[in-house]
Amino acid sequence: MFKFTKGVLTALAIATVLMMTAAVSLAQTTGSVTMNATVSNFVELTSGGAVTLTGNSGGSVITDGTANSPLAVVVNLGELGPSNTNSFVKLSVPLRLRSNVAYQLNMVSSVAGAGATAFSLTGTDVGFGLTPAARPANLAAGVDTNATPGDPTVGGSTDANGRWVFAGANSTLGAYSVSGAVLSGPRVNQAVSANSNTSLTFPAIFAIKPQFFDPAPAITITAQFTVVAL
Repeated sequence: MFKFTKGVLTALAIATVLMMTAAVSLAQTTGSVTMNATVSNFVELTSGGAVTLTGNSGGSVITDGTANSPLAVVVNLGELGPSNTNSFVKLSVPLRLRSNVAYQLNMVSSVAGAGATAFSLTGTDVGFGLTPAARPANLAAGVDTNATPGDPTVGGSTDANGRWVFAGANSTLGAYSVSGAVLSGPRVNQAVSANSNTSLTFPAIFAIKPQFFDPAPAITITAQFTVVAL
């Protein structure tokens, strides 16, 4: 009887060990985590900082630019008639671009309230240009293509009637009565953090030579910039 009982207990013990072994051999030993994400095209245009107004007679900066804030500059250029004897009324507005893709900066402009005769101030009397420098080392490598001649106060001459003509193609707001490209290039930023201050910053320059324009008490000159991904 003792041998029988011992045999039964031994058999049960062996069965238990086998069951435990089977349980261990069936345990999960690997796993995975799958993550999905997206990186979208990113292009951004903001103010590059305070503007500079020179050659003005009267007028002032009403709403200045603030670096890394929306571009919403408002400036009173003052007197643009012959009582202003300065060579040019010149406004320099810093622009700031960031992108992770190739970009194109477009502009469209308008002049309102100046009159409609041959002697009224028009878009072709408002010189315009960008002066971007070579990219610094902290930006993605590449060359930015400037569609403007640069500083509009450089060069230029009077026509047969004595009216000032700015030098070069795309050198006035008259060239942008419909939206057109003013600057384009490859991606601006390297793979830096989203709150990085690295950017492509350059001035947009506007200039008007005071002349015997038709009198106009309330002229509004607008330049609207838009950056798009290419």
